[in-house]
Amino acid sequence: MIFKIKKFFKGIKNPYYQDELIAKLHTEHQKLFTLVGQMDEAIEAKNIRKLKKLINSFKQELELHVLYEDTNLYEHLYLRYHYYPDVRAEIEKKHNEIKDIAVVVGDFINTHKKLDSLERFQEDFNIIKDVLVKRVSFEEEILYEIYATNQKASNIIDKLQKA
Repeated sequence: MIFKIKKFFKGIKNPYYQDELIAKLHTEHQKLFTLVGQMDEAIEAKNIRKLKKLINSFKQELELHVLYEDTNLYEHLYLRYHYYPDVRAEIEKKHNEIKDIAVVVGDFINTHKKLDSLERFQEDFNIIKDVLVKRVSFEEEILYEIYATNQKASNIIDKLQKA
């Protein structure tokens, strides 16, 4: 009987899984890093007007990216590992991390929206960039692999805890 139940559930496709999701998220990362590069150029040129526009674009792109991950990537992972509470807990930790990063970036943008001090903005921006580079590396090297493949729960916990 259990075999029949397992076979039944294996045939049900997770509605949150999308073959093209990882490529789309990678493209969004590249878009964010392009904006970061343009912001660095605007800082170097002391072009405040252009920098303000880029800051707004960056904020919008990051918010859309986080929302897209929430509703697609994480929903799939939560559904896939529903019966593995330890895995779900580790996924939830990583999910909460990106939400916290998004809040910090939002606070950074709100703090610097008038660009009163370009030097202070640049110092804080360098910290934000470092955090984003580390996060994107984690997502693309570990989290997206978990999304795209079926792995043992113990392997997933190890990977997430080491990251």
